[in-house]
Amino acid sequence: MGYWGKPCECACMHCKGRGGGGAGEKRPPDNPRKLVSYDDAVRVARRFDEWRRAKGYDMVMSFAGGDTPDYPGVFDEMRFAYQLYGRNGFACNGMRMRTEDELDEFFREAKDAGTRIVFTTFYGTRAFHDEFARRRGDFDLMVNTAKAVARHGMRNYHTTFLSKSTTPYLEELIAFLEELPGERRIECRPILNKTEVLTDECERYTRAEYEALPEHLRKRNHYRMDTRAAWRDYVAAGRFEENTFDFDHLDTMIDVGDMDLDEFYAHSVEEYLDGVIEAEVEKRRSTPSMMALAEEYAAYRTDSELLFTLFDMQMEWKYLWRQTHPGIIPHYAMVN
Repeated sequence: MGYWGKPCECACMHCKGRGGGGAGEKRPPDNPRKLVSYDDAVRVARRFDEWRRAKGYDMVMSFAGGDTPDYPGVFDEMRFAYQLYGRNGFACNGMRMRTEDELDEFFREAKDAGTRIVFTTFYGTRAFHDEFARRRGDFDLMVNTAKAVARHGMRNYHTTFLSKSTTPYLEELIAFLEELPGERRIECRPILNKTEVLTDECERYTRAEYEALPEHLRKRNHYRMDTRAAWRDYVAAGRFEENTFDFDHLDTMIDVGDMDLDEFYAHSVEEYLDGVIEAEVEKRRSTPSMMALAEEYAAYRTDSELLFTLFDMQMEWKYLWRQTHPGIIPHYAMVN
């Protein structure tokens, strides 16, 4: 379960659906995201939680707000999420600009609320990072964030992107991050496709380009990457698992901003969830399997030597499928 508590204050190049122009489609103008207060969101979440506990149902429930942890009630949310499912970390790119003293106070409260890990993303060294994030001073904000996290005894988890535009900065950036105080983990990963924004292909490597990167950078990347043709053959051969048609173990996302709260409170939780489950099952039944998509798009640009993840291929194939099935939002599968 999630809600939109505050918009991100960056317009990062890999997330252009917010900032202006990308290869993917954006949320329709007639159905914008709705801001929701923490109080309204947690009231809904508590009703679900109390119901599942009273019934003794074995149902996993998560709860988080977005885009950034700047909205009133965020520390209460951290406490509730920890109590609910043990969440002890959050991402903070795109948060409002803060002084060092303000950051120190923020992360003192975050630790008191149960936070133990803080996630930050660095796109490059200072000038490039700020350009990528479309916000002057963002690099220094993230650095000061990492320092405040360390001062309060929490762990930093830094993500950097393995992409064409970031390549010239990665070695210097990682060396800089390794010199920051405190406990940390540094990961490199590709810029993944999203449901609404496909990664610009100028950011992708060929295999030869990827293998020419320093080994220590490649070792930080835990995503398997291959060509479109290779992933097509991999999926067509059924050498993976997906959960699209696993109706015995359903998972779904409820956005409080999309709920009719009057209707929710006018019915029992069982009645409301019956509708949610029915809609989720129908969505999955109308969604083609990954094998079907691999067959449908078997010839789509498979002469390309660019590298993708399996997650990328699902996002691309379902983006293409949505262009010929307007109004239908498919299920996005867990793939393994």
